[in-house]
Amino acid sequence: MRIKRFVNSVFSSNSYIIDDGNVAVIFDIGDISPIFEYLQNSELTLTALFITHTHYDHIYGIREFITKFPDIPIYTSKFGKEAFKKPNWNFSRYHEDEISIDLDTIKVLEDGDTLRLFDNADLQAIATPGHDKSCLSYRIGELLLTGDSYIPEVKVIASFPNSNKSEAAYWYRYLQEMTSNHTILPGHGEIYN
Repeated sequence: MRIKRFVNSVFSSNSYIIDDGNVAVIFDIGDISPIFEYLQNSELTLTALFITHTHYDHIYGIREFITKFPDIPIYTSKFGKEAFKKPNWNFSRYHEDEISIDLDTIKVLEDGDTLRLFDNADLQAIATPGHDKSCLSYRIGELLLTGDSYIPEVKVIASFPNSNKSEAAYWYRYLQEMTSNHTILPGHGEIYN
């Protein structure tokens, strides 16, 4: 599997493309021009978009994504699906770029759900609420995409309206314990091996 990290212009959030040389999936969607360019130049077939949580800095490219890829499934948590509809929950209202979408292509993943990504790789969803009720982390073999639920050596912010400090601390420790045998792809900052 190949990993390509994109550092977005809003709060330096990360988006990732993971592919097997033919098929690709995206994690979070910010600045979409470099993502589209990479997919096209690499001749990759996109099959899914996964959202770690529905805060604005991780979803602000969603409308253009939907325009470009109207049939590609978008995976999020149950709360995330609701937050896509509510600009005050996804914080787009405060960026003067209100996002309110409700589409059949938005699919809900629950804790422990698994999906086949590539011929030799499955994705497992891990519900990690705390930073936000919508938070999901994703495990693909030895890769762990943690969004903002775990950024090594950075305290999780849990002061938002849909945050929970005790859950944030629990899931931070839970994900931290997995670092010894996983490569961490966080929502902000470098990839950690």
